[in-house]
Amino acid sequence: MTAERTRERPAPPADQAARAIAAAWCTTLRIPEVADDDDFFELGGNSIIVTRIVAYLRRELGVEVDMLQLWDTSRFGDFREAVTASLTDTGPKGA
Repeated sequence: MTAERTRERPAPPADQAARAIAAAWCTTLRIPEVADDDDFFELGGNSIIVTRIVAYLRRELGVEVDMLQLWDTSRFGDFREAVTASLTDTGPKGA
């Protein structure tokens, strides 16, 4: 017997960067929570919201995210990993 994952409550992001990325999605998409398999466009994302997420992440994490990143990695978990990897490569602003 295998356990099925319920969509009731996604696991909270583990670190500060992941929490900020989740907050960017939740705030700009006006959703209460986000799970790794949620798709930006299925949640109502569009080009205007992309610019808001990019600005949010620049302000909160000091990271420059290419706006096309959301088209390439529209699932939250993939986007989170890409942004987190770029933080590891360049470090946050002021670090």
